[in-house]
Amino acid sequence: MVNFWMFLGIFLLLAFLRVPIPFSMGIGAILVYMKAGGTSVAIAMKVFGSLNVFTFLAIPAFIFAGDLMAASGISSAIMRFANSFIGRLRGAAGAVTIVTCMLFGAITGSSLATITGIGGMMLPELEKAGYDRRYATGLISACGFLGILIPPSIPGILYAMMAGENLMKVWLCTVTPGVLLGLIYIVINYFTYGKNEQKARVTQGPFQFGPYVKGIVMETWHSMTALLMPVIIFYGIYGGIFTPTEAGAVAVAYGLLIGWIINPLFLKKKPEVGIVKLLSDGAVTSSTIAMLNTFASVAGIMITYTRIPAILTEAMFSITHSKIVFLLILNLMLIVVGMFMETNSSILLLGPILIPIATSFGVDPIHFAGIMLLNLEIGMITPPFAANLFVGCRVGKLNMEDVLPKMIPFFLACLVVLGITTYVPAVATFLPNLV
Repeated sequence: MVNFWMFLGIFLLLAFLRVPIPFSMGIGAILVYMKAGGTSVAIAMKVFGSLNVFTFLAIPAFIFAGDLMAASGISSAIMRFANSFIGRLRGAAGAVTIVTCMLFGAITGSSLATITGIGGMMLPELEKAGYDRRYATGLISACGFLGILIPPSIPGILYAMMAGENLMKVWLCTVTPGVLLGLIYIVINYFTYGKNEQKARVTQGPFQFGPYVKGIVMETWHSMTALLMPVIIFYGIYGGIFTPTEAGAVAVAYGLLIGWIINPLFLKKKPEVGIVKLLSDGAVTSSTIAMLNTFASVAGIMITYTRIPAILTEAMFSITHSKIVFLLILNLMLIVVGMFMETNSSILLLGPILIPIATSFGVDPIHFAGIMLLNLEIGMITPPFAANLFVGCRVGKLNMEDVLPKMIPFFLACLVVLGITTYVPAVATFLPNLV
């Protein structure tokens, strides 16, 4: 237990001194591991092994593919697609924002890109529909992470690599919570602003089935290029046509094709939007994750060598033998971690510690994946370091304290879905069990 507290103390001290998270993690792990009798040769072998993984190649591929799709100008097509289905409902402006964020986030794999891309487009539309700017900004900020819960997603790849689990099962474990959360958001939006909107027959004329279906068909066709990417990836992996890593390469090829057709990236003369800019941004992001994975592997070997999971398991059993109480403690801890740490760092640092403890309490690793990923994404909208809320406030040009009160209903909805996911395992495991 001394080794654990020493590692935690060094890690927190360096992080407080603004040393980057990967270095804080790695330095703390190396010092504790060497103190416990480990060797530098073992560290070098573990670091090499952590990067010499075929699955890891999927991460830069999906990052670059997401950037390509985001730069292709697909956000407006997806917005029109969502509007064609639910545009006549009361509260349609807010509902379209929620659905668009879910679809756009699933395609690009970035919650911050979702807030920036969809927020800049939908905020004026929400204000035109009579929504308060503070509420509209809070809604967009709260919706940013919904698409991350719907695959493909980078956090899911990292969890699958770290835990040695099937990637498709990890991706699918958050689909039901993500869709459920989106539906609850729509209900909240309806009772907050939507019920006060005029009926569609006043603003758009009486409902006619023919034109309604025609509109859906047309917008589906126009947005088909964007919507096909996750379909191709899933069909290819499920059908055994290619591996998840090869799916990343297919996604890049598809993104390049779409980028060239919809928005000719290769012909852009402005460096801030060209293909070179996308490549450099993707390389930086991928390098950051690679460094994080490298230092996390060092932390992993230290954690295993010093028997930290076994010691913490014994400590947890000394507190409670109840699975219900353990899951409550787990959720409280993960939400706090999500408030202060970035999602990928949290997965790689805490996964090797918490998965053995959760397994000892009878929690399925795929169920645990759903709990962990949902918790950490909720942390993205929880102060003080709420990245999604911070970016949303920048888009809305508002202060965080103005937006926070408007986000409370959405945060409570997150807690409700988290509770359901935690104590009804089938919510997370039903779809993965079909694989």
